[in-house]
Amino acid sequence: MGVILGAVVFLLILGAVVGLVEKGAGSKAIRPYLGLLLIAALIAGMGVVLGFMFRGVEEYFLIAAKGVAVFTAVVLCLQLIGVVAKKFFVSQ
Repeated sequence: MGVILGAVVFLLILGAVVGLVEKGAGSKAIRPYLGLLLIAALIAGMGVVLGFMFRGVEEYFLIAAKGVAVFTAVVLCLQLIGVVAKKFFVSQ
């Protein structure tokens, strides 16, 4: 059940992100979050490479990468909620 719920939430967020990227102004709002996610991927990649050379180092880098990715995802979701709320609650 959790996997199904996670897949549905992922598809909803993916749809919202794709909708914002298609707009010119929306992509400017997402650009910093994509940068932070790329930084998290870089930290995770460094952890994997250093994990081959030293034992016990990989876990620290992966924990840091997870922290950056989770923080970015939470802030991005809050911004997407704000964008969707503006469309529903602001009368035109």
